[in-house]
Amino acid sequence: MEKNNKKIIWLGLIVSLFFFSIFIFTKDMGQETSPVSPPLIIQIKTEKITQKTTQAFLEIDGEKIKTTITEKESIYNFMVKLQNENKINFKDKTYTGMGKLIEEINGVKNSGDKNWIYYVNNQKAQIGVSNYKIKPGDVVSWKYEKNY
Repeated sequence: MEKNNKKIIWLGLIVSLFFFSIFIFTKDMGQETSPVSPPLIIQIKTEKITQKTTQAFLEIDGEKIKTTITEKESIYNFMVKLQNENKINFKDKTYTGMGKLIEEINGVKNSGDKNWIYYVNNQKAQIGVSNYKIKPGDVVSWKYEKNY
């Protein structure tokens, strides 16, 4: 009799483990995978190479993307150039009197809580992205952060 009780207990444990495994497996399958967290900082760095041409680098998560820009090119035009070269992807919206607002960079969209905000040499920008002209030595940083 004691032998039968042990078999019943073991069988009950195995069946319980089986159903528990099915529950855990199906629970995980129904959930969406969490999205990749967006890069916190995207930087544009510049170096003067000739009187009218500047080498500019866009850095995203440590990967440097480079291209040349002309003197007094806006950050927006620089980003358009990189997008035309299939090096980045972004979406913008034009506001009359204010210029362009970047709404999405590489699939990461502005939300109610967070937005893409740009800084020049560690200072929050005071003018629109289409109005700021990049100067040699500038470091432009895009940060996906809470909007205050």
